[in-house]
Amino acid sequence: MPDGVIAPRHTQPRPHAMTLALPMAGGEGDFRGFVRTLRTGWRWLLGGWLGGLALAVAALWLVTPAYTAAMVIGPTARVGSAAMGARVPTLNGRDSAGVAEPGAGDESLSDFARYLELFGSGPVADRLAADPAILRALFAERWDAEAGRWRPPPGLFPTLKRALLAVVGREDWVEPDGDRVARALRDRLVVDMLRSGPMRRITFRHPDRAIAVELLGRIAAATDAHLRAEAARRSAAQIAHIKLRLGAVTVAEHRQALSDLLLDQERVAMMIGVDLPFAADMIQPPAAATLPDWPNPAVVIPLAGLVGLVAAGFALSVSHALRERTTGVEAAP
Repeated sequence: MPDGVIAPRHTQPRPHAMTLALPMAGGEGDFRGFVRTLRTGWRWLLGGWLGGLALAVAALWLVTPAYTAAMVIGPTARVGSAAMGARVPTLNGRDSAGVAEPGAGDESLSDFARYLELFGSGPVADRLAADPAILRALFAERWDAEAGRWRPPPGLFPTLKRALLAVVGREDWVEPDGDRVARALRDRLVVDMLRSGPMRRITFRHPDRAIAVELLGRIAAATDAHLRAEAARRSAAQIAHIKLRLGAVTVAEHRQALSDLLLDQERVAMMIGVDLPFAADMIQPPAAATLPDWPNPAVVIPLAGLVGLVAAGFALSVSHALRERTTGVEAAP
């Protein structure tokens, strides 16, 4: 061999990387090979589709159907024949509106925004938890009507949960409180915006239709009552403070300014006591269909069949790709 020439090394063919891609055979691409695999394994596809349908039917029999109660609300109207009227004092040469609701313009929070934020949570949940009838309706599986007391829920999964908690030295809750009410409502309440406007559609799901409608109305009433009581408390505190200052101020101009503020706050207190919705108007009262609408078999069954079909097709393609890869490695020298 001439000098300076490097002798070629005898190397063995390098095996391909382990992938799920089907090898090119006779000009056949990956997609065509995938289609061919599905055509040859149609029995597996049929089995996956039927299995998905069977699981969906079994789940529908095991799951308790529920009714969805819905209502539509909007901000309380200030003008119009059906309006409550303005509660905040109007400007009369001084920025007296700032006394009723202080803060900069970008920091102000409307009563309706507070209503949506507190709907079924926080102090409203505590108010609802004070009613035993609401607790029994929300946590029916934990109420023992014969013994007249609360109990741990029966079933396999609750028992397993209690066992896991016992392992780490903790216990599951038995008697519900305001925090548990807030969690339960958070899982069942849904607030949707209607046509990008101020109105909101609130839905609540429960296995009993009458209870679903009643509870949704009770939650709305409790939220409005809490905001009304908070506004009355603020107004009463401001009136008491202004009256206290009037007794100590002797300058005529200052007394006149305080008297104007007192008149404004007394008008606010009078409007708060009007027997009309305080923060949200009921556009559509709570209502529910006569038949349960969750879960919807027309959606669950076809979707479960599609999932079973896709799962079977994926498993079939993986099995065929692994088999082809194993055959190729064994045939290599």
